[in-house]
Amino acid sequence: MKTKTLLILSLAILSLAANADLKRAIAFDQAGEYEKSAKELLKISRLASRGHPKAMYEFGTMYMKEGMWIVQSDEEGFDWWLKSANLGYAPAQFSIGASYIGGIGVDKDLNQAKLWLERAMDSTYEKYSKVAKELYMLNELDKI
Repeated sequence: MKTKTLLILSLAILSLAANADLKRAIAFDQAGEYEKSAKELLKISRLASRGHPKAMYEFGTMYMKEGMWIVQSDEEGFDWWLKSANLGYAPAQFSIGASYIGGIGVDKDLNQAKLWLERAMDSTYEKYSKVAKELYMLNELDKI
C-alpha cells in the first residue's frame, strides 16, 4: 500500500508540470470560464488524435483522473500514455513504468516497469530521469 501511495503522489506532482494545456483547462474551469476550458480540452483531444506526444499524455491523464470531463478509465488512460511513451515522451515513459509497478490500468509487471523506467531515466528530462531512478531503486528493479 505504501508503494501505491508513493506512486500516486509522484504521478500527481509530476503531472502538474507536464500538463501545461491541461493545467490551463483546469484553471479556466475553476474560474467558471467553461467555454475556454472546453476549447483547451478540445485542443488537447485533437492534438492527441494527430499523434502529438504531450497531448496524448495529457489526454491519458484526463482518463486517469476522476471528474476530468470524460469517463474515468485507467485502461484508456494507460493506452494513451503508452502511445505517447512509444514516441519517446519521458513523462509518459515514467507514468507507464509507474503504472506497471502499481497495476494501474494494466496488470502488474516489474519487467515492463524496469524497461519503461530505464527509458525515462535515459531521457533528457532531468526531473523525470531523477524520479524514475528513485522509483526504480525503491522497487529494486536493478535486481531483476
